[in-house]
Amino acid sequence: MSGEVVREHIVCVDDEEGILTALQKQLQQRFGEECEIEVARSATEALELIDELERDGERIAVVIADQIMPGMKGVELLERVHERDKRIVKILLTGQAGLDAVVYAINRAGLDHYLGKPWDEPGLRLTVEKLLQKHRVERLNAELVEELRRANLGLEAQVTERTAELEAAKAKLEDANERLAEVNARLQQQAITDGLTGVHNHRYFQQQLKLELERVARNQQPLSLLMIDADHFKRFNDRHGHLAGDDVLRHLARVLGEGRRVNDVVARYGGEEFAILLAGTDKARAAEVAEQIRARVCAMPMEPASEVVTVSIGIASAPSDAEAALDLVAAADAALYEAKRAGRNCVCIAPSRAVA
Repeated sequence: MSGEVVREHIVCVDDEEGILTALQKQLQQRFGEECEIEVARSATEALELIDELERDGERIAVVIADQIMPGMKGVELLERVHERDKRIVKILLTGQAGLDAVVYAINRAGLDHYLGKPWDEPGLRLTVEKLLQKHRVERLNAELVEELRRANLGLEAQVTERTAELEAAKAKLEDANERLAEVNARLQQQAITDGLTGVHNHRYFQQQLKLELERVARNQQPLSLLMIDADHFKRFNDRHGHLAGDDVLRHLARVLGEGRRVNDVVARYGGEEFAILLAGTDKARAAEVAEQIRARVCAMPMEPASEVVTVSIGIASAPSDAEAALDLVAAADAALYEAKRAGRNCVCIAPSRAVA
């Protein structure tokens, strides 16, 4: 591979000018520095555009197509795109339920995602970001596999040649294998990482919660759970926009990770809510940690400087509050709700269960 950086193209197809303009603007704001955002007003125009880009050696990464358009429908266009290159990300956009069309698109066009109208702008950005990451890794993986295949062919041709030449070919093969292993490692890391904030995702949190509770049962060592929610986050988004809101979440994730022990787990639970697992930590110590986090968040520098972000935190511990994962999360959530009721920007601890 040459290592040359190639700008990818995201092609948006819709016969409604307003929809097309909104798509282009929202995608340009997030991906404009790394991708070219192209538009087409019909499936025919989109195919002509794709032909032109391919003739120029350009790389098409994503095609977002409306389902209902004059002439060729969106699902038919995506099927044509799939026939050209199965690695291109295909997203179907429609204001109708269109279950049959979605099933058809999955089966025939390799549909990657389905978005209804009107769409959620942060959801659109996050969906495209995740699928674009997947597309890039798969393309890199394919290039490395092809490089490995060529190296193997070259190795077979050199078997009868001198030992020095054979060793050089083996070195190339080992290098390709190492890079392929690095790609697979990145794939595994992405599977447990939240794409926006860089902390662990909800799936990894649930896995670790189960493992930690099993350790509690074996060793009778406490486990504390902190549920953390950004106060008035919707109001902040409405006032400053979703891009500023995304920056807040990234800042929060960084603050939550400060001073983290090796075996602590920091995860984005969903939306503006985060969770922290503190192994071997009782509620008293967990409350101290939570108060430190609350204070650091209050002191977190913000843009604009007039804004102050605060968090509410609920705490529950095992085995004093619960022994099962769902029950422990419910207890921490209830404590978080109490923190909200108490005026926000505070820490509340779940009451321990009564002993029979």
